[in-house]
Amino acid sequence: MSKKIIAYLFLMLPALLTTSCLTDQEDIFDKSASIRSAEYLENARKVLTSAENGWVMNYYPDNLQSFGGYSYVLTFDENNVTAYFVNGKTETRTLSDGSTEEVPVPETSIYSLTNEDGPCISFDTYNSYLHYFATPSSGEYEAKGGDFIFIILNISEDQNTITLKGNRSGNLVRLYRNTETPVKYISDCIAVTKGQLYETFVKDDVTMELDLESQQVTVAVGEETAKSSYIITNKGIKFYEPLTVAGRTFDSFDYNEANHSYTSKDIESMELVGKLPDGWRSYEDLAGRYRVGTADDAHICTITANGDGESYTISNLDSRLSGTATAYYKFTRGSFVISPQPMGMYGSSYYAWLIAISDNAMAWDTSIQFKGRNSATDPLTITFSGGEYTELWTYAFTDDPPTGDGRAGYFTQFESPFTLVRVD
Repeated sequence: MSKKIIAYLFLMLPALLTTSCLTDQEDIFDKSASIRSAEYLENARKVLTSAENGWVMNYYPDNLQSFGGYSYVLTFDENNVTAYFVNGKTETRTLSDGSTEEVPVPETSIYSLTNEDGPCISFDTYNSYLHYFATPSSGEYEAKGGDFIFIILNISEDQNTITLKGNRSGNLVRLYRNTETPVKYISDCIAVTKGQLYETFVKDDVTMELDLESQQVTVAVGEETAKSSYIITNKGIKFYEPLTVAGRTFDSFDYNEANHSYTSKDIESMELVGKLPDGWRSYEDLAGRYRVGTADDAHICTITANGDGESYTISNLDSRLSGTATAYYKFTRGSFVISPQPMGMYGSSYYAWLIAISDNAMAWDTSIQFKGRNSATDPLTITFSGGEYTELWTYAFTDDPPTGDGRAGYFTQFESPFTLVRVD
């Protein structure tokens, strides 16, 4: 019997020791999770409201960053956020010497700090700047993939940088403590944007190509290339993430308007000088007759310069329609830009539109741009790219402006990529 008791006690020993250990353990946290969360959010509010000149926000909508990045300056009080936006409204201000200048106009709304899938900052009430990329329209029912709720990932130890993540897009968004007035920062961003006359910048074997509308960048070193999106800053441009090409890393460039160059100081000092692309044509040179497509039997359209140095009228773009379309001259490319637009009536019941097509959507937002790139040799061949939109169609709607419910069917699906070939 005594042997059985001893054996039994040996079997129970691990359980008794485990129980003893559990009894001796202490909670490593002094406070509950809810209290720790509340304190973190309160600290975040203190940091946000502590910046006298607000926070520069490098914001990227869309999970592929296909629209590029946009600069904001945000100032916070306990409940309100005031936003200055690089693409926002401006007003004319008269200076003491009688001259005038355009200054950014801010917009204020309510924000909150909440704990959803982690600590979040939410821009709760409508703000046309902060909700611009997240507000659907009839032409873009999913808007531009923007966010108005952001997860707070990190507040730097020096409290000068806050890293966020878009709740919808998953993009990283960074807030940097601003060192100058919000008006000055955004005005400088606007000046950089307006000062750019080139899209191609070169030095030796390094070439940087900027898409000034979608804010995408391609860097080539010799035959090797890499792509990213970028944002306009108060000094120049900064990439969404650093690009390493042929063992050389690029992240940001300062713009020099005087000689239209970009200087990189990331690893090596390098000045890339702007140049016009091969195939560049003047405004007057582009007028003429073109085949719509590359087939020898493609129908002919006529492009007439309107004499304003900016626009053209395209006749017979679609041989089934009597309406015309408008194209615009892009100096940096020396070529055309074509956007979705109305093309008159078809019969008495239908509105004809030129629309953009992507892999999973059709859009008639007139801000979408198909940008032409000219061939360097004759006959002049202009190939158009619309970013995420790969095709142009002419389409019939029963309402104007168009809605999804008013779709009646297409007239023509143009060749992809959309191409014009000069015939005289």
